[in-house]
Amino acid sequence: SKRATAHEMSKTVHIERLAREYAERGYVVVEDYLARDVVDACRTECEDVMRARIGTSDDGRARWAELEALGCVAQVNAPSTSDARDSDLNHRARHSHGALCRWQVSEVIGRDGAIGKVAIALLGEDARLFNDQYVVKPPARSDVALRASCFEWHHDSQWCDDDGKAVYAPYMSAWVALDDVCEENGTLRFLPYPPSEDGRSHRERAKAYPARSALPSPLSDDIDAVQGKLLTVRAGSVVFFSDAVLHCSGPNMSET
Repeated sequence: SKRATAHEMSKTVHIERLAREYAERGYVVVEDYLARDVVDACRTECEDVMRARIGTSDDGRARWAELEALGCVAQVNAPSTSDARDSDLNHRARHSHGALCRWQVSEVIGRDGAIGKVAIALLGEDARLFNDQYVVKPPARSDVALRASCFEWHHDSQWCDDDGKAVYAPYMSAWVALDDVCEENGTLRFLPYPPSEDGRSHRERAKAYPARSALPSPLSDDIDAVQGKLLTVRAGSVVFFSDAVLHCSGPNMSET
């Protein structure tokens, strides 16, 4: 049977519009971007990587607790290695979980894939994949579980600021919804950049943010007072966002 191409696995997007919105707000949402087959492949890959990380115990509560101990993150590749920025390497194939990776997922995040093409358009031709992970939020069972699946306000490159030896380079994240997401099951919430002059970098734009300590926790009843954007999107939607844009997400309050 004919193997689908990355173009056939996604809908057409208008790159210039995405670039304008990304520069203005620090993020852009492409709803219903990936085809169902790709989403299914992502879900299967996610389940396989999770089993490799936390085992296959029949004790669901114990497995959820192990995942929470990992920060609700199932890592696919190893971004801390010295070759992480080598664009000629297939990091997914080289990692210990390489055998679990589905070709549909590898293709869609590759340079010519639906996600890769947008990343290159927003970052430039020298963009390359260096971090590949799944975030899985177990259903709430206790206060500990609530806090484990809650991500407080942050920007993704904070680790560069905290690590005195890190060499910063602008990057972005491509967040793919594998389920229909809303506030109940812990979707993302963004704080767009404050208004600014055109041409300023993302890190310069982010300097105008209020202090993170001044923003209410996603667990707080005051979170809705923040003039941000709460994402309610269907599975297959993709959010592209800068390493400098502030965002958070609440816990998974659903039963699944």
